[in-house]
Amino acid sequence: MQRVASPTVAEIVDVVVRLLADECGMSEADVRDELEEGGWELPIDSLRIVEILTRVEQDFDVEVPADVDSARSMRSVRAFAEVVRAACTTSDRSPS
Repeated sequence: MQRVASPTVAEIVDVVVRLLADECGMSEADVRDELEEGGWELPIDSLRIVEILTRVEQDFDVEVPADVDSARSMRSVRAFAEVVRAACTTSDRSPS
């Protein structure tokens, strides 16, 4: 996928919802409803979280830092999206 310069948190959430829907064999609307009901917690195991992370990094051509904040963000779709957004913003400012 082509690099998206500084995606919004909402755009990243949309990608995560799409990936979760693919992983779970559900519609995006059903996944979004489940997430809204569950407080946006990621309803998947750690192996699937890593798979989602890898796909998001590829989609946005960004590397999410392997640190404590990133690890904690993996529990929430919105927190994860904010970490990806920050990584995109940081990489946008990095020299090519």
